Amino acid sequence: MDMLSPYPWLESRLQQLLGVIARGRLPHGLLVCGQPGVGKTALARTLAALLLCERRAEGAAACGACPGCQQFGAGSHPDFFMIAPEEGAQAIKVDQVRGLAEKLALSSHRAGYKVAIVAPAEAMNINASNSLLKTLEEPSDNTILMLISAQPARLPATIRSRCQQVFIPPPDPAVAQTWLAGQLAGQDPQIYLQLAGGAPLEALRLAEARVVEARQARFQALLGVLEGRANPLAVAADWGQDENLQAVKWMRDWLMDLIRIRLGGNAAGTIRSPDLAEGLNRLAGRFDNRQLYRQLDRINSLLRYNDGSLNRQLLAEDILLAWAAGQ
Repeated sequence: MDMLSPYPWLESRLQQLLGVIARGRLPHGLLVCGQPGVGKTALARTLAALLLCERRAEGAAACGACPGCQQFGAGSHPDFFMIAPEEGAQAIKVDQVRGLAEKLALSSHRAGYKVAIVAPAEAMNINASNSLLKTLEEPSDNTILMLISAQPARLPATIRSRCQQVFIPPPDPAVAQTWLAGQLAGQDPQIYLQLAGGAPLEALRLAEARVVEARQARFQALLGVLEGRANPLAVAADWGQDENLQAVKWMRDWLMDLIRIRLGGNAAGTIRSPDLAEGLNRLAGRFDNRQLYRQLDRINSLLRYNDGSLNRQLLAEDILLAWAAGQ
């Protein structure tokens, strides 16, 4: 059961963890962190498979054939638990964490490790975090708790301090591009890796969602609003359909690119949206830095305080009307 074979950039982290296990130094709490799409959950699940394997030789991967491996592969291992927001919810709730704590307090069903993954850990509400803290402070024997986070700073310091951090950086660009090229048919892996900040799995997700085409359409709409060819309210109605305010988040990226260009950056080499370089260069001459920073602050403030209760269309209207007015 070599779950890492598709993700060669994770191999070195796995080997480090194997060494920790061999020395008997694996902590009860691990905080696996890194930007979206670098393979945090894949690494955690691979480590879980290693710990639950009943025939694993020292320093080796899970055997894939023992009862423990077969149960893990089927998603039915009684000593493996995964906690995530319930369907339709954004937060991990205290009842979920309390239920996990009760299961971890019991004896292992297969006389080995009990392993739990919480992902994303920053989705825990404050009561859930406090409940998890008790488990981290007083773990039962042979219990390993792995927290997965792209935003570890959002976790309480009390939780971070009780976990050993395992950071996964984006892989070497050549490794990432070679891997992604093998997954894509006739698409340019480089543009998707740039959009994903070098994270291969996020780049693959973007490619499968045909994000380049969607971004280009949103960007053309933004140009249309500024040039008077598109009604900002009509564009906002369209953007309001985007899940997670994706178009607004793209606009934030474009504003940052415009700032980079105006500060003297090479549009082809430093911006995050090289496929839109021509349009961005056109826009860069129409704004001064103060206007761009004001727009960026407006978007950041709205996104920071958006808890899902704000009307997405109204939020997009506020941003696009200010954009049309050059404010």
